Amino acid sequence: MWARAVLCAALLCAFSPTRATEAERDDREVQDSRYNSNRLLGALHEVLERLQTKRINPWEKKYGQVPSCDLGEHCAIRKGSRIGKMCDCPRGAFCNFFL
Repeated sequence: MWARAVLCAALLCAFSPTRATEAERDDREVQDSRYNSNRLLGALHEVLERLQTKRINPWEKKYGQVPSCDLGEHCAIRKGSRIGKMCDCPRGAFCNFFL
């Protein structure tokens, strides 16, 4: 009788930590996936911010307004056989028109 009780107690002790370990492992996996998703969302947010700063203003696109150049910056660009404006020179400044 005592042998059966000791055997049952030993089996219960042996299998109990396994269930707790599986539950802990599942919790860790959920936390890791949350951490990874938050990290990926942060990286995506940074990329989108960079892309937004590179956008051309719709006003400039629609009405053909060209941004102003810095001093000494190239104002024209060659597009095949044509030469197009890349930027406008500010008043009272001289820009570099050489291609």
